[in-house]
Amino acid sequence: MKINIKRNDIIKGAGLVAGGVLLGALIFSSSGEKAETKTTEAETHDHSASEGEETVWTCSMHPQIRQDEPGDCPICGMELIAAEEEESEIDPSEFKMTETAMKLANIQTSTVTKGEPEKTINLTGKIMVDERLVSTQAVHFPGRIEKLFLNFKGESVRKGQVIAKVYSPELIAAQEELLEALKVKETNPALVEAAKEKLRQWKLSGEQIKEIVEAGEVREELNIRSNTNGIVHKKLVNEGDYVKKGAMLYHIARIDKVWIMFDAYQEDLPFIEEGDEVNFTVSSVPGKTFESKITFVDPVMNEKTRVAEIRTEATNKNGLLKPGMFAEGTLISDNVSTGKELIVPKSAVMWTGPRSVVYVKQPEREEPIFRLREVVIGPLLGDHYIIEEGLKEGEEIVTKGTFAVDASAQLAGKPSMMNQEGGKTSTGHDHGNMSSSKTEDHATQEMEEKSKSQDWPSSEGDHYKAMVENYLALKNALVNDQTANKAAEKLGNAISKIDMGAFSEKGHMIWMDHQKALKQKAEAIGKSEKIGEQRKHFIKLSDHMIELVRTFKAPKDKLYLQFCPMANDDKGAFWLSEEDQVRNPYYGNMMLKCGEVREEIK
Repeated sequence: MKINIKRNDIIKGAGLVAGGVLLGALIFSSSGEKAETKTTEAETHDHSASEGEETVWTCSMHPQIRQDEPGDCPICGMELIAAEEEESEIDPSEFKMTETAMKLANIQTSTVTKGEPEKTINLTGKIMVDERLVSTQAVHFPGRIEKLFLNFKGESVRKGQVIAKVYSPELIAAQEELLEALKVKETNPALVEAAKEKLRQWKLSGEQIKEIVEAGEVREELNIRSNTNGIVHKKLVNEGDYVKKGAMLYHIARIDKVWIMFDAYQEDLPFIEEGDEVNFTVSSVPGKTFESKITFVDPVMNEKTRVAEIRTEATNKNGLLKPGMFAEGTLISDNVSTGKELIVPKSAVMWTGPRSVVYVKQPEREEPIFRLREVVIGPLLGDHYIIEEGLKEGEEIVTKGTFAVDASAQLAGKPSMMNQEGGKTSTGHDHGNMSSSKTEDHATQEMEEKSKSQDWPSSEGDHYKAMVENYLALKNALVNDQTANKAAEKLGNAISKIDMGAFSEKGHMIWMDHQKALKQKAEAIGKSEKIGEQRKHFIKLSDHMIELVRTFKAPKDKLYLQFCPMANDDKGAFWLSEEDQVRNPYYGNMMLKCGEVREEIK
């Protein structure tokens, strides 16, 4: 068989063969490159994995988050970023926060300055009669009280007003002597003068003697007139009483000037001096402030109340100030020091028993870096403290959001208010083969989640409110120096009514911890008959209640966290109150206003 192959076919076949060879080369070349690329990527991945152990990933909002691989922040969900290398150059006792985190937490700083310290002292007291303006209204002859014209305390009286009528046999006899002497006036004028003098000795006025002479007859009842203006301070006799010469009928007080007797606690006494001005208000005259001046500071403390009396004087125009009224005063004292002192806002200082600490922003750093520093505080000046040691003028400290900064320091394992040495906080769980970094992240996340507010079950809202209201009733009983057995029993019943099964998983664990402690302390208060023991149990009861309302939010519009530094054997103790006025449950009337408002819980 003859095969005819044309030239064009040969060319086409050659082209196909060449194309196939080229295509095969490209395919094998591509496969080789792919394999090589995969090998390189694998090596790169391994290398990255090796280097990843040294790369720390963190959150720009929550620098306490530290992970060994990228991902999302377990707290806010933001993408993690590589921690800057310069982080390792920070001193172990320092920690950094981003500008974003500071803005979100509303953290503010201010510069430490010197100033002339002034201490604001709040005083409570009572308006009283000026004892120097009290007159004794007496009768100067013996007799019987026939009529009294002033019958109750506080009744107004004018000078010259008739206040009593007295029947006196001795005075009748003296009048008869005068009338008999008048009969021989022409021949014996001295006898008349002697009879008049006898009546004058019994404090009859010239006008009264003239009336007897002109009438020409004896008056069986004689009027006693007031010798001053004022009010009846004391009534000392009744109608029908027989009185001797010089007997007191009334104490009559002038009230154009009054005393205001204030109580001052021992910690305030060094700043109070005679001559200081005290502005005060009374509830019966709202919106008006009265002025007074200190004229006496009692050198002796009352052993029962532990207060000293401060006497001030005020002019009582229009009689607005009534003796017995309750007064609230304010004294701004400049007797704190002799020169300028370092003064910082109260919000900048955190207490941990005997220690007081602040957070100092480190100077000349590109990003905010803070360090915990212990300070020695001086007197509290209202909303400010004097700093005696630990700070210098010009340093920058955290003055708002201090607890947020401290929480970040705790979670980052840095020295903090409660952990002076620093170190990561552990949850106490053993996570087996988890890496150290992941274990720390887990602990951090757990703490962060625990500190976040939880939602109280809506089905138990009324029971939650009832529990807090019963706690406040218990607190008020202790404030009023009353045993709180019944209030404690009601609190225990309110706690028992809360359904444990209504909580979410996290809320369940938190409530379970607090519920047990709250019931134990409520039962302990209910069983105790001594108010001193009840107040000791109330310390722990309050600690759990405070943590509870912070975690689940307060069931009332506002609650106030208050603190007394002298309670709990001078270690200090907290409690919750429905009002911003301090009413101390640990001392009651003995030191009713000892303490301060530390926080408002909404």
